[in-house]
Amino acid sequence: MRFPIALMILIGTAVPAFADMESARNALRAGNPAEMTALAASGDDDAQLLLAEAYMAAGGVARDPARAVIWAKKAATQGNLLAQVMLAQVFGEGTGVEKDPAESARWLVMAAAQGDAESQFDLATRYLNGAGVTADPATGLMWMKKAAEQGDPMMQMQLGAALANGVDGNSRPEAGMAWITRAADRGYVEAQTTLGMVNIRGTLGDPDIVAAYKWFRLAADRGDERSMQIFVELEKQMTPAQLAQARRKAREWTPK
Repeated sequence: MRFPIALMILIGTAVPAFADMESARNALRAGNPAEMTALAASGDDDAQLLLAEAYMAAGGVARDPARAVIWAKKAATQGNLLAQVMLAQVFGEGTGVEKDPAESARWLVMAAAQGDAESQFDLATRYLNGAGVTADPATGLMWMKKAAEQGDPMMQMQLGAALANGVDGNSRPEAGMAWITRAADRGYVEAQTTLGMVNIRGTLGDPDIVAAYKWFRLAADRGDERSMQIFVELEKQMTPAQLAQARRKAREWTPK
C-alpha cells in the first residue's frame, strides 16, 4: 500500500518522538536523567515538567527544589498548564522555596487564563481575601463565575453564597439562589440543605414546606444525618396531601 507523503512524514516523526520520551522516562525512573534533560534542553515542555516533578519529589534524582523550579518555569513559560499550576502551588505553600504569595498568584493567573477551573476558583478566593493580590471582590466574583460555569457543584455553591451574601457590597440573593439551585440539582448536599432552610424560613418569599421536605429528603438520601432528622420532623407538620406531594417530588428528582 502506498501512503501519501504527508502521512508518511507524520508516521515517521511521531513514533520516534514518542519512543524518545518513553525511553527518557524509563531512564529517569532508573536514576539516569540524561535523556530527559536532553529533551528538556531542546525545548520539550513535557520533558521540562517531568524533570521539575522529579527534582521536586526526588523521583529518580536527588531532590533539588531550586532546579525543579528552573525547569518548571521553562515549561510554564511555554504555556504548560500543569507547570503553571505546580509553580502556583510551590510558591503558595513554600515547598522547597521561599513562600511568595505574589509569585504564586502570577502563575495562577496564567493557569486560570487557560481555563483551568480549579485555578480560576483558587484565584477567585485570593482576590476575595487579598492573598498575594490586592483584594478585589468584583474580580474575585468574575473568576469564581468562570469556574462555576464549568459545572463543579462546590464552586457553584460558593459562588451562590458569595452573591447572596454580597461579598462585593451588593447582595443578590436571587442570583445567589439560582447558582445554589444549580449545585443542588447536581446532587451537592450542602446546596440541598441550604435550599431546604431557605424554603423553611421563606427567605425569598413564603415558606414552602413541600420544597423544603424535598431538598432535605434528597440530602438525607445522600447520608446527611441532620437532614434526616429535619425531614422526619417536617413529616409531623405536613398534611397528608403535602406529604404525598413532597415524597413524589423527591422520588421524581434526578440529577442534572
